[in-house]
Amino acid sequence: MSELRVRDVMSPSVVAVTADCTSRHVTDVITEFGVSGVPVVGQDDRVIGVISEADLLSRLTARDGADTPPADGLTAGELMSTPPVTVRAGAALSTAAGLMQRYRVKRLPVLDDDRGTLVGIVTRRDLLRNALRSDEAIERELMDELLLHGLWHKPGDITATVHDGEVQLSGGPGGRDAARLAAEIAANLTGVTAVRSNIATDRSRSA
Repeated sequence: MSELRVRDVMSPSVVAVTADCTSRHVTDVITEFGVSGVPVVGQDDRVIGVISEADLLSRLTARDGADTPPADGLTAGELMSTPPVTVRAGAALSTAAGLMQRYRVKRLPVLDDDRGTLVGIVTRRDLLRNALRSDEAIERELMDELLLHGLWHKPGDITATVHDGEVQLSGGPGGRDAARLAAEIAANLTGVTAVRSNIATDRSRSA
């Protein structure tokens, strides 16, 4: 069973700005799309920084004579925090959660595993939604998938129970291919943390 990856839960629709955008444009983007921050991209969609609401507010409230100049008149490149805190699409959700906690951020730009370009955004809500998925919801989806693949439709066929995200498969007899397919289906469901199989196999039915 493989752990869920950032690519499985991220949003591929991400709002970004370029370094030469004005502070007014950045503010309008954050307000219009209702996000708490935006990545700043350079050439080839590579993330070079991040601007959060806090970055803007600290500059917008700066007074004359303060060490920090006000945001008005500055560009995104001058306002952004750098280096940016990002995560790779293939990283485990636990990695993303650790980065958010360590750097106290609510969202992370997601980078392509190979090219390092911006491919999405993942938020705290994305992580929580998947971490808190109920056992009942997982079990219902799994049984529907088993039925769809012809692995469960009468007493004695493969069945499943879920506890704390762990799937317990049982039933049979069936071929080893059927047992393998059931385990693969379970492993690919969102919210599943482990798969245990007690399926009785009949070798004569295996391919």
